[in-house]
Amino acid sequence: MPSSSPGITLTQVAWKGVARKLFRNLALAIAVSLLVSLLVFALLFKQAVEEDLEAATRKLGADLVLVPPQAIGIAEEFILESKHKTFYMESSVFDQVKDLPEIEASTYQIYLSRLESGCCSIEEGQVIAFDPTTDFVVKSWMQDPPPLGKNEVYIGNYIYEFLGLIQTAKLFGTGVKIVAHLDKTNTGVDRGIFMRIEDLAGISDEARGAYRPGTISIVFLKVKEGILQEAVATKIRSINPRIGIMTRGSIGGGVRATLKDIVRIFSITIFISSLLAVLLAWSTFTAMTNERRREVGILRAIGARQGQIVRLFLTEAAMISVLGGVIGIVIGHYLIRHLAANFNLLSRLDAAATISMNNLGVSLIGIGIGIGVCLTGALAPVLRLARLEPLLAIKDE
Repeated sequence: MPSSSPGITLTQVAWKGVARKLFRNLALAIAVSLLVSLLVFALLFKQAVEEDLEAATRKLGADLVLVPPQAIGIAEEFILESKHKTFYMESSVFDQVKDLPEIEASTYQIYLSRLESGCCSIEEGQVIAFDPTTDFVVKSWMQDPPPLGKNEVYIGNYIYEFLGLIQTAKLFGTGVKIVAHLDKTNTGVDRGIFMRIEDLAGISDEARGAYRPGTISIVFLKVKEGILQEAVATKIRSINPRIGIMTRGSIGGGVRATLKDIVRIFSITIFISSLLAVLLAWSTFTAMTNERRREVGILRAIGARQGQIVRLFLTEAAMISVLGGVIGIVIGHYLIRHLAANFNLLSRLDAAATISMNNLGVSLIGIGIGIGVCLTGALAPVLRLARLEPLLAIKDE
């Protein structure tokens, strides 16, 4: 712009241009906000699920998990989604792998039926028998846990919040004493009631259900540092080809596949929304440049350069898109924080987006793409107007 008006900046002139047709420009800002909100929601959705999967597998403390081959899917459901499950395999599986030179630590658990409190049943409470002498999965979530005695149990965070510290809990008709509870893990461990394996001898055959002596449910293995998990998994398969093996990275494979499908749907929707936003920006700035041809012609006639005209209109486009982007960021964060429970994948995993630097990055990506889309749509009509001869622009008006 010419320097004859030293008190007026390019930004001020651009804002006056935006305010001149405020309603029409707000329509474009709303379109950008819808695009940005969808993009922010999709990115936060993907991030929340991936972070929860990574956290859940890391919190287990195990590099390899062995289960019956037909139980891999339902074992993942317990680990990731806290669903009550029972499945069994021969205890000889543990004997075959516990002393391998590549294994740093090994333990196993037995999944039984639900806990009964004094008046009712905690439907999603999983009774788990474990060996306190070899355990590195359960006790790592407690600070200085007292040793378990006969008819004593540890309980997960969910069960602790449900029961508090009442002393009327029962396992299979026998009263038990709660001596400690685990910190919250956001895994199936939260819904566990942990008893000593040696106490299984006092359980009646009827209470045992499908469990029989000589069977176990799951084996957790910690691999020595520097040894590849896949190499150990291959060795275990050569020892027992009929065992189901999950590495830390493969746990949640079904969830990850579902997430990929959801992300594809989001990507298609965002692409279509971006095209519509570009077309709306093109239409808006085509109308705007047509209305302001004479104004631009006069500015060119008194010395304004093409680049200054382009910067003026693109600044207006940036202002509109920033306004829409900020609104979209707010909407996207609101959706992921307050409507996440309505999405089965997030509610199953107890996943949630939290305020973090990653979320700030997602917001910046969203608003950046919103600005880019708006500028892309505005660029063609703005360049066409800036290249118009000043006298022609004034005469045509």
